[in-house]
Amino acid sequence: MEKLKQWQIAGAAFTILTGTLLHFVYGWLGEPVWAVFSPVNESTWEHLKLVFWPAVIFGAVEYVAYGRETEGFIPVKVTSVLVGMAAVVVIFYTYSGILGRNLLFMDIMVFIVSVGVAYLFSYYKIREPGGLFTASFSSSCEISVIAVISILMVIFAYDPPEIGMFQDPVTGEYGIMKK
Repeated sequence: MEKLKQWQIAGAAFTILTGTLLHFVYGWLGEPVWAVFSPVNESTWEHLKLVFWPAVIFGAVEYVAYGRETEGFIPVKVTSVLVGMAAVVVIFYTYSGILGRNLLFMDIMVFIVSVGVAYLFSYYKIREPGGLFTASFSSSCEISVIAVISILMVIFAYDPPEIGMFQDPVTGEYGIMKK
């Protein structure tokens, strides 16, 4: 279990550091291809990329290192990514709704806490597998979920729905194409 704990701490650190760097990549490079991985604006949806991509990448590394032999690994890791993304949405809208605005320091804390929640979930579920996290059908479904989210990250970077979660609160714009 100590090794698992070390992997989860490393994963959280990787996700926080990589996610932080990804926040700036599109702005630095401006190339449309980076819009898939890096936020193109300050919308909530775009900031989910900061949790999603690093956690998926680290999960793939974990799979190669020890996940193939771990019962329920894929469903747990995919669910932990979803838990982290959901935490971003819930915590951000809760605190900014209470305050009536968002604060940069709080936004950073939302990201860090959400990553921590994702990796804590992963740690506890991998330690005690069972239930939905054991079926091979579940693994196939979970991989499909990652594929669908990846496709949505591409589509919505360029042509997002015009609803609040996709709107840049600073400029009022949506994605790249709807400026």
